Amino acid sequence: MKKILFWIDNTYVNFFLAKKIQDSLSAKSLHAIYEISDKPKSYFKNQKFVNFQSSYFYFDEFNDLKSEPDMEYLQSKENEYKINFMKLLLTDRHLYNFNDFYNFSEKEVLRILEIEIKFYESVLKNIKPDYVILTHVFLRNSYLFYLICKHHGIQILIPIPIRLANRCIISDDYNNFGYNQSENKNISEELELEKIREKFDLKNTTKDISNRFLQSKKDLIKASSNFLLSPNSNVKSNYTHFGRNKINILQNYLIDNIRTRIRKNFIDKNFDKEIPQNLKFIYFPLHVEQEHTLLIYAPFYTNQLEFLKNVSKSLPINYKLIVKEHPGMYTRSWHSISFYKEIMKLPNTILFHPDSDSDELLKKCDLTIGIRGSTSFEAGYYNKPAIECVPTDYDFLPHIFKLQNIDELTDLIRKSLNQSFDNSEFVKYLNFLDNNSFEYEPDGLAQDVSDFFSYGGYLVNVEISQQKIDEFYKQINSKIDVLSEQIIKKI
Repeated sequence: MKKILFWIDNTYVNFFLAKKIQDSLSAKSLHAIYEISDKPKSYFKNQKFVNFQSSYFYFDEFNDLKSEPDMEYLQSKENEYKINFMKLLLTDRHLYNFNDFYNFSEKEVLRILEIEIKFYESVLKNIKPDYVILTHVFLRNSYLFYLICKHHGIQILIPIPIRLANRCIISDDYNNFGYNQSENKNISEELELEKIREKFDLKNTTKDISNRFLQSKKDLIKASSNFLLSPNSNVKSNYTHFGRNKINILQNYLIDNIRTRIRKNFIDKNFDKEIPQNLKFIYFPLHVEQEHTLLIYAPFYTNQLEFLKNVSKSLPINYKLIVKEHPGMYTRSWHSISFYKEIMKLPNTILFHPDSDSDELLKKCDLTIGIRGSTSFEAGYYNKPAIECVPTDYDFLPHIFKLQNIDELTDLIRKSLNQSFDNSEFVKYLNFLDNNSFEYEPDGLAQDVSDFFSYGGYLVNVEISQQKIDEFYKQINSKIDVLSEQIIKKI
């Protein structure tokens, strides 16, 4: 009998997926780890919608953070799993750097880590799963679970978004989707890049989700009313909500709203949108900060400002660096004005508006530099070289140059600018991705969940009912069908 363990977070997608697999796959034993807020917990503890053989609630484990952490145990586990724990902990958006409400002590952080590892090991020992099904890994705690499962050789199934809009691949490796250059040497190269670029352009998908995320004033009013008139139980039961009482949450929201408007006004007044004629430039698109792209997959490049300064120092004298703010950075209140002013001080650097045309910048640049993002991949559409700093699924492509050491950046920029290459391998890889992926947009489905259950994402700690679950399941049935078919194929 197949034992399948689902990680279920506040998107609830894997809960609905478990229902579909339960109804479609015979001879299976289903289990769940819930990483959810406090109020929905009562439903999931008593639900009969999915027949889980066992269920675990992640946040229930952290009822003793005052005890001294067992450092010998943590050291032994670091050696056993070959995981640099501090690298993970210091990039956690709740434990360090981005938390406006609570300062965790070193003892509390290490105790959280100890409890997590013991919890994960206990669950895996009790269930002995054949498969673990995760959503796209965004946060440190689920990433740690992912790494531990990988260490134990457990088959992990994740719908991973690829660099083609609305397409996913089921895999357990973010940097390798199974493409083999020698095996795929006979794949047709007859692919019109402009057409596939238009068909799979990520901008439209990203824009659609951005237009829905935290944009509805009606949802904001409803969420605020619910929040103000009901107990804030999360503040005690969920360590990621420590310190978040109603007064300081409202105060933080109001201050942040004002700050966001001031920053956007600065952006509108000071950032460029038009590329000067005959300008020779290198293009650097900023990443959204406190996101998994940097925190999990590029932990040594989280200081984008410092890296930008190094790029600026490394440019040939006749080049400018165009730095474009990410349009999704509005979800993080934009960067600080001081951050932007530091970039503006760089004499060979121009800041571009988040609404400026990224395709035009790609077409007209001579090189793009990124830490880890889609822009370097998309440079292949225009036969432009790109420098990347960390491993990716596409870093074998001939237009990609990998930065191994910051001291090599000057030479690597010059090498990239003078290198010629054809895009046949890029075309083959596009063909491979298209043929081995399926139509599914996890961020869009997660936003559907937020719109239906969580006031558009403004408030996730809300009670849910079987009636709402049934209603939503009907709405997304076709989308879950697509995902479950792909998962079942792998199983």
